[in-house]
Amino acid sequence: MTYREWLKRREEDANKLPVFYAFNNEQFAEGMNGIGLTVDDTDKIYKLGNSGGFYRKVDAPIIRAFFDGGDKLKELMENEQGFAEEAFYYEMGNHEYHINWQGDWDVCNCFGCCDYGEDKGYVQYLKEMGYSEDVILAYRKARKRFLREAEKEGWY
Repeated sequence: MTYREWLKRREEDANKLPVFYAFNNEQFAEGMNGIGLTVDDTDKIYKLGNSGGFYRKVDAPIIRAFFDGGDKLKELMENEQGFAEEAFYYEMGNHEYHINWQGDWDVCNCFGCCDYGEDKGYVQYLKEMGYSEDVILAYRKARKRFLREAEKEGWY
């Protein structure tokens, strides 16, 4: 499986989650009605972070299982060097790595959580998240390739 295939599958799975999104009272009422509840049944739902998403408390195991899927990503990163390199390269492009003053943090944060630091680089971020030297090497290779191509294409 490639990183893009993994992303596509992840998006498809996310779209199947029993979650509704609401950004005003009307949308909230429609969403609650859509899951068989009324606006007064707020004791029966959870809020999905700051995303505007809501779900029924009885569906919490499904939501948790989806977000625990990040463990599968870490497993793929650790066990498939080509997957890890492709994943880093893709996210470097996605986050405009060559012109982003916090590019290492932005890219690494796609693969776990790390605390931003002005004096930190990808090695520190990846180690903070518990990644191995093999994954750090994959990042280094992706970075070298990305910057070489950015220079060749005149992106900066």
